[in-house]
Amino acid sequence: MRRLALWIVLLVPLAAAAQTYTYLDQSLRNGGRPVATALLIAPDVSVSEISAGGVVEKIPEWSKQAAANIDSALRRIGRGGKLELSDPPQLNEKEQHALEQHVALYGVVALQVHRNSLAGGEIWAKRLTSGLTDYTVGPGLAFLADRTGADTALVMIARDAESSGGRKAVMVLGALFGVGLAGGNAFAVAGLIDLRSGRLLWQSYDSSITSDLRVEADAGKLVEGLFASYPAAAGAK
Repeated sequence: MRRLALWIVLLVPLAAAAQTYTYLDQSLRNGGRPVATALLIAPDVSVSEISAGGVVEKIPEWSKQAAANIDSALRRIGRGGKLELSDPPQLNEKEQHALEQHVALYGVVALQVHRNSLAGGEIWAKRLTSGLTDYTVGPGLAFLADRTGADTALVMIARDAESSGGRKAVMVLGALFGVGLAGGNAFAVAGLIDLRSGRLLWQSYDSSITSDLRVEADAGKLVEGLFASYPAAAGAK
């Protein structure tokens, strides 16, 4: 719950600065060949309700539905020809724990990429063009490459916070007295990771105060936005 709150506190306020952005690894910025295939790691999706008092509580049923919608949307993207996706193999307990740790670590890296991309200013822009901005989660997922022959994996984290009826009433009341209260927000970040080195090859971020990830069409629109700028491989649709 604390990790969920951290994502909401740190990422959502930055949404006003930019609804979307894309990060490319140095090799892709220099015209390297885009990745055409990847393992699809189960999306880390959480939907919460914000109470009248501002308490954020994860709702398992909502989260399960949103995760299914995101997974379905990602597979449609794969069938569209931009990035062919395949499922990882069945993992033992140790391997599953390692995977979950690296997904959580990617969340930290993604936050850093997000903050630098939006607030890095001129200094960070120069670092971006100089090739000094490679990000990595480390080589701990190399076992997936060994077992599948895949070189890359797609990781996605999505958070949706919906206001309860009581929260909406408090927001209306606050507006009458000139007090602005935050409502529900949705955002998602997707990243393509090199399994052997852990290097982040591509990342896209999208946020919207109107998306409801429990709704299949909204989840699909969010995923399409993430991949709108993905550099399609040669010959892809």
